Amino acid sequence: MCVFRSDQETFNAGVVAVREELEKLGAQIEKEEDMGLRTLAYPIKNQIQAHYFYYVCKMEPDKARQIERPMRLRDELLRFLMVRRDD
Repeated sequence: MCVFRSDQETFNAGVVAVREELEKLGAQIEKEEDMGLRTLAYPIKNQIQAHYFYYVCKMEPDKARQIERPMRLRDELLRFLMVRRDD
């Protein structure tokens, strides 16, 4: 799950950048879902609204740890959360 800045141009650039980071680490993206613009419960980096985007992908657990640093450095990304799913 990724929470991007609310303006459309920044959101589009962020979605592409995160997808590229995932693919660079060998992740197989199974599903992408745009969850839309939502009002935040509290301001994050002076933003009161944000655009939520959901990825489902398969990747090695050690690769999931490697993606944290590049994600934290993205300006358009306010927050992200990675969760392991058991099938």
